[in-house]
Amino acid sequence: MARVHVETWKSTYRGMVPDERLDQLTVENDIAGGFGRSLLDPPPGVAQFVAESTADGIVGFAMGCPVRQPEPGFTGELGSIYVLRSYQGGGVGTALVREVARHLLRTGHSTMVVWVLKENPYRRFYERLGGVLGRSRMDPSRIAGMPVAEVSYGWTDLHRLADG
Repeated sequence: MARVHVETWKSTYRGMVPDERLDQLTVENDIAGGFGRSLLDPPPGVAQFVAESTADGIVGFAMGCPVRQPEPGFTGELGSIYVLRSYQGGGVGTALVREVARHLLRTGHSTMVVWVLKENPYRRFYERLGGVLGRSRMDPSRIAGMPVAEVSYGWTDLHRLADG
């Protein structure tokens, strides 16, 4: 999962995140840092889902959880989703989001929000899955200590998304 996390950051966020921050990312540092700790000791209610291929091992993952910061009208959150570029566009991301939606429904959450970088060119992915553009915010970031502009997408009824 750390390999996917590092590779997707480097391929997706180039130009949005300082190059020096991306160039310093390594699988070893990711495992030793916050990402590795979050996998070993996830907060209550967090579920991780992975997509694998026989040729490449883990090619994507997503995390679902109760909202991490209060968001009016939403109780569940798509906390993260990462899919290797070579596997994007083939249904891997959609399958992962659907699994997160099913998990949230099983754990009593019928709504979901996701926060994405405003500059993220892949935002249409959420729109194609029925996510409705919500609000914008400036979030103090883990990205080299810089605040970043984010936007939210929300689903007010996860049943349709989960049923696919």
